Amino acid sequence: MIRLSIRLWAVVIFSVISLKTFSLEYQATHTHYSTAEGLPSNAISDIVQDSYGYIWIGTWSGLTRYDGFNFTNYTTGKNSCIPHLHNRILTLSPDLEGNIWMLMYDHRLFVLNRKTDCIQSAFLNKQDGANLKCTHELTLMGQDGSYYAFIRGKGIYRFSMLDGKLCNELYKIAHLDITNMVTDNNGKLWFSSDKGLFLLDLKTHTLSRPNNIKDNNISTMLFHQGNMFIGTKKGQVLQFDIHKPQKLMKEYDMHTKLNITSLYVDKHGLLWFTTTDPGISNYNFQSGIIKNFNQDVPAPETDVKGAKIFEFGNTMWIKMNHGGFGYYDRNLDQINYFHNNPANSWDLSNTVSTYNVVPEGVLWISTIRRGLERLELIHRRIHRYYLFPGNNEYAINETRAILWDKVGNRLLVGNKKGNIYQVMADGTKKLIQSLGGRIYGMMQDRKGRIWISNKDKGLFILGNNKPILTDKTYTTVEDQDGVIWIASYGQGIKAYKNGKFLPITGLSNTYEKARTVCMAGNGKIWAGTSEGILVFHKAHGKYIAAPLPETPDINGQLFSDDIIEIARDKNNNMWIATNGGGLAKAKYVPDSAFYRFEVLSEKNGLPSNEIHSITFSHSGDVWFSSDQNICSYNPEKDFLTTYSISDGVGEVTCSEGGAITLPNGKMIFGTLNGYYLVDCNKLGTPSGSQLKLAITDFYINDKLQSPRLTNTYDYYIPDSGVVELPSRTSVFSFRFASLNYQLQHRVHYLYKLEGHDKEWHNAPEDRMVSFSDIPVGTYKFRVRAVLPFASKEQYDEKVITVIVPPYFLASSIAIWIYIILTLSAIFVFFWWRKKMVKENLAKMHILKIGPDEIAFQHTEDYDFVKAQLDWLEQHYSESGLKIEDMVLQSHLSRTSYYNQVKSLTGLSPKEFISDFRLKKACMYLEGDNCTIAEVAYRCGFNDPVYFTRIFKNKIGITPSKYRDEKQEKKSSDQNETG
Repeated sequence: MIRLSIRLWAVVIFSVISLKTFSLEYQATHTHYSTAEGLPSNAISDIVQDSYGYIWIGTWSGLTRYDGFNFTNYTTGKNSCIPHLHNRILTLSPDLEGNIWMLMYDHRLFVLNRKTDCIQSAFLNKQDGANLKCTHELTLMGQDGSYYAFIRGKGIYRFSMLDGKLCNELYKIAHLDITNMVTDNNGKLWFSSDKGLFLLDLKTHTLSRPNNIKDNNISTMLFHQGNMFIGTKKGQVLQFDIHKPQKLMKEYDMHTKLNITSLYVDKHGLLWFTTTDPGISNYNFQSGIIKNFNQDVPAPETDVKGAKIFEFGNTMWIKMNHGGFGYYDRNLDQINYFHNNPANSWDLSNTVSTYNVVPEGVLWISTIRRGLERLELIHRRIHRYYLFPGNNEYAINETRAILWDKVGNRLLVGNKKGNIYQVMADGTKKLIQSLGGRIYGMMQDRKGRIWISNKDKGLFILGNNKPILTDKTYTTVEDQDGVIWIASYGQGIKAYKNGKFLPITGLSNTYEKARTVCMAGNGKIWAGTSEGILVFHKAHGKYIAAPLPETPDINGQLFSDDIIEIARDKNNNMWIATNGGGLAKAKYVPDSAFYRFEVLSEKNGLPSNEIHSITFSHSGDVWFSSDQNICSYNPEKDFLTTYSISDGVGEVTCSEGGAITLPNGKMIFGTLNGYYLVDCNKLGTPSGSQLKLAITDFYINDKLQSPRLTNTYDYYIPDSGVVELPSRTSVFSFRFASLNYQLQHRVHYLYKLEGHDKEWHNAPEDRMVSFSDIPVGTYKFRVRAVLPFASKEQYDEKVITVIVPPYFLASSIAIWIYIILTLSAIFVFFWWRKKMVKENLAKMHILKIGPDEIAFQHTEDYDFVKAQLDWLEQHYSESGLKIEDMVLQSHLSRTSYYNQVKSLTGLSPKEFISDFRLKKACMYLEGDNCTIAEVAYRCGFNDPVYFTRIFKNKIGITPSKYRDEKQEKKSSDQNETG
């Protein structure tokens, strides 16, 4: 699948097909699809719509699903790796749960499981299921939502797929050769066979015979509203009451001896039937009249027998027997061609292979020319009206000047023939004034006077045929002082008040071609010309003109200086319609004294960069016309919507400066042939559910996820309601679409990842959103489909719960692994450390100094320290001991001796001596009863007080306290031993 949304324009004929009769006129847009746009094959055998709204297409090379934007193809044949799956599909049948049952070309039966998005055999796990084949034309989707198929030599199988689980049940009728079958709504299956008509009770498996019909004369059957209609090979139709099957209600003679090949009863009670002859016929039960219908069919179709009929509302679409296609005009009692009259070589073929019609008014058709045709009926939600309907005289219906007269409460419309009309609510008109020339604009001042701008004859006031000036006048506006500002094409801008033209300084010949004037919120006048925007202000009693100061930043400038119209909204924002530069909104930047422009262009989705007119709805939306389209823009929601041919717009160019909003909220847009009336109330839907929103695809790291494509999930995510990501680092994406094929072009999408996003976001044009680096937790992905003018409650919403797991290193399993590994590592570490200590100690030399031991790894270090200790052992009691004495006996320099002692013992020579003496003192205190002073002298201290202070600093207690504690401990140990 291509990730980006691609509009299918290859071989697209975006033409208007008009069909005129005396009572019905249908128009449609036409789009053609082929393998170039994604179809697996141009040979199409069947088209159906499931309960979700998807269009499913069976082809000679696989199955495809279409959502209005993208084809999703399902591989069949050998490439699918599904045993015995043929590549060619004969028929498709969707059930109530959205599973798609497929009868293949070799008559084997398969089903696309909606829960797994995988194709599987309907006889999966059945003994000899691979060899079971259905009898062609003896498969059907029953009234109960089950799928029925006749297997010769076995009987009738009843299939169902409930919550992804395949169920099948065999009704053993091996002794009968069934030729037709149909279910009723009373739990019975009616079938004809070589031995007559039978009823099968689907609950009890019992057979019965209605009306004792024992021959094989039956050719087709139809269940309709409690009645069973049976067509015979002799041209008769029999009617039974399903509750009284033993009694024949009626027998109808169709005035033919040919086989009745199909039956249909429409909403008005007409019985439609086909025979082996081309065409179709209907029978009126009340009058008994039969009427035959045929079309000229240059290339008749002979393989498929019978008719295929779809009926929605008051329209019935008919595919006739052996060719011919159209819609039934009930008023004229005729079947009209629909874009397929053989007399027009540009029309499509009326030999239709298969087709489907969806309720909103879109036809999906495949003809003998192959490929898929999409015919979208035009619902004129926006209507175009004419001053002179049916009159093709030049300019008589061209409308540009439109005004609501606030004083007279009337709508005034001027045409380019120079006439002004009052248009009544019923569409009738009244001539108000005839001036000749081309009327371009009308404006009503505060006094109620209506100023008329005429490009050929100048400026007028309604009711007076004498011009105020004769310049080529486009538009006018009144300022706060009652000055009338006039835009004239070729003479620039003029100011007029009380019968005089006022002087203006700063005007340049560069700006002579002026089209539009508008008063800004600050009272200044903005004028649009072919060379940019001029601004007029009053200073010291004079009017001064100057170009609008535009930012030097090219990204904030207008895309075009050719200005068509300037309009001000209720928030005093100035909007500019340009020729070739799109629609712009002016934004003043106080710090720089410049204006920046926010531009909507074709890059933002505009149908054209030529903007012709601007008006504003009562809700504050900006409405504007482009070349042949009408658009709306909601600045708050950033919703841009285009109304085109599907809505009734697009067959004519819109007029420049010809848009107004009426007091009732409706809007009018002038065109070169009539004017459009826009009523926002007609642009919505009764309920949001009609938008048929679906989450169509789910991606992980840009790869489409489906059990048929990957092993990541064993279920189909879009329909599941919940998904757990495979890892914390997964980038996940959703794609979605409205499956209302009439409204798709106007639907907007909002989304949020609840729990992560605080606000709703507008979805991009490709309707695909992605998320990455989302923290661990549970979220809800919510997406809404809305129309621009829907209320807050009018939306369709889909929700999927998204579970973001922790990194594996932080998962619960990983945590237990960490605990076990950590404990094991601690145990191994201490065991290893203990072992190493023992090994190292065994290799080291130990010196015992008092109660402490010092270990040395190297012998030379051990010998050096031992020599110092041995020397101290002989001299520590000498009070006159000096460090120089120790240095001398070491045969080292003073510095080298200091470094050697410090590095090996961690003590300076002075500390080394003191520490040695104190450890000797502790030995004396523990084992001798001499006085503290005697201990001090024995250890080389001259001053017992100094000794006591040094001892306390080192040991933490006084010598006497130390002796007492040792003696107490010794006595305690002796008592415990005794």
